[in-house]
Amino acid sequence: MPFSIRMREYDHHTEQVHAAGGSWVRDVMLGLNDGLGASFAVTSGVAAAFATGNAAMMAGLSEMLGGAVAMGLAAYISARSQIEFYQSEIEREREEIRRWPDREREEISTIYRNKGFTGPLLDQIVAHITADPARWSNVMMREELGFNEESFDSPLRSAFAVGLSYLAGAAVPVWAYIFFEPAQGLRVSVISTVVVLFAVGALKTIITSRSWWRSGLESMFVGIAAAGATYAAGRMFAAR
Repeated sequence: MPFSIRMREYDHHTEQVHAAGGSWVRDVMLGLNDGLGASFAVTSGVAAAFATGNAAMMAGLSEMLGGAVAMGLAAYISARSQIEFYQSEIEREREEIRRWPDREREEISTIYRNKGFTGPLLDQIVAHITADPARWSNVMMREELGFNEESFDSPLRSAFAVGLSYLAGAAVPVWAYIFFEPAQGLRVSVISTVVVLFAVGALKTIITSRSWWRSGLESMFVGIAAAGATYAAGRMFAAR
């Protein structure tokens, strides 16, 4: 097989195929989990403190909307910061290639020698990579620093995935207070949220490969623990 073809196959490593959709699923799971947990805790605590009126509903709606915006913006900033850091690092790498080409060429040689290449084939690999400054810097970024430009998330996509999934997750504990009286709304909210927490935990195994029932129970108990703590605090406040 010609060397150029082997290098193209290397540049399009199959790990990217294996990870297709992984970052999107991760963002959705993050938003759903955080939305469910935070909204469940807030509405449970407020419902325990205020047994009448629409306090739990309003608190839940406020948390749902505010949390979705905050999480979406945080996801955008995080993804954007990764890209900006990558861009600054690749500029630094290109500057090093311009200033110290022999040293950087030797680093390429060492990287591929450690991969098992020797002799004329190693020389051919090094010559091919260092013939193109853009390819040279990209290989250095990937092999020396572990960065891969194709793996970075789109900031807007990440923001919408996290924000909208947070909104969907946070709506689960809130909807019951809209359609039921406060006491009944609390019961319906708890039941529906616990079921969805288990389902979301089980769905996380799409990207974690863990036992689905173990992951579901873990997610469910974490949400119950958070809501239980705020509920107890609300009852203490109501008793004063």
